[in-house]
Amino acid sequence: MIAAGLAALASLCWAGNWVLGRAIRADVPPFGLTFWRWALAAVILLPFEWRRIGPDWAEVRAHFPLVAAMAVLSAGMFQSMTYIGLHSTEAINALLVSATMPVFVVIIAWVVLRERLSLRQAAGIGVSFCGVAFIIARGEPLRLLDLHFNVGDAWILAALVVWGIYSVLLKFRPKALSPVGLTFFIAVGGSIFMLPFHLWEVARGLEVPLTAAGIGAVAYTGVFASVVALLSYNAAVARIGPSRSVFFLHLMPVFGAGLAVVFLGETIAVYHLIGFPVALGGVLWATMNAGRAG
Repeated sequence: MIAAGLAALASLCWAGNWVLGRAIRADVPPFGLTFWRWALAAVILLPFEWRRIGPDWAEVRAHFPLVAAMAVLSAGMFQSMTYIGLHSTEAINALLVSATMPVFVVIIAWVVLRERLSLRQAAGIGVSFCGVAFIIARGEPLRLLDLHFNVGDAWILAALVVWGIYSVLLKFRPKALSPVGLTFFIAVGGSIFMLPFHLWEVARGLEVPLTAAGIGAVAYTGVFASVVALLSYNAAVARIGPSRSVFFLHLMPVFGAGLAVVFLGETIAVYHLIGFPVALGGVLWATMNAGRAG
């Protein structure tokens, strides 16, 4: 299925983005990387969007609050929050926690769209969060009682809530707005939103360095993690809907764990092997039920 391939490609690109974010955390500031990746993405997309920019802009103006919210949530908040979180948590840990992303989509769809939340879904969500809590506590649940857990994991969880809201908003995307146009205006909107934060970093002496690490990070995130991944994900959502598309993001921890072991030298701990199956099992229980109900 084409939609499955598109969603899997997005997962691979985003898994690489998370591993890269961890690798360059000491060299490239989060807001600067987020700003430049989307500025580059907008430049790349402009030639492809140019012929439709008139009618697409008319659609954006007609649905400006919606498109602006999507840009702020996906290109601005989610990405920068992820990079901030990766400053203080391992890529493997963050990616395994990210496996619960579909749960947040189900919860937010229930709140925003009033989609019915069954007892089975609620139980699956509870089981999933138990697995996540075990990973965040590094296998020591008493850490949660004392609130002595990694602040990076808290940033990652907050970012997942943001992405859940974005995924639900995609259901209301303007039908006449082309997929390339949607991604282009999200990139432009994300860049505009991130500019003040980037300038704040620059004022503090934190700039994206003109080194191989800095340029490479912007190039990968701008091309693959932004243009390729978002176009693929948006196209998958357009074909099979948000609840089914987000299911394929379960591949992110698989792709990312392998990349983190190879490129970052990270190791998979016992608490990962215990917490991840519990979290994933809860997600599958909740989201597969949601897919049949929808």
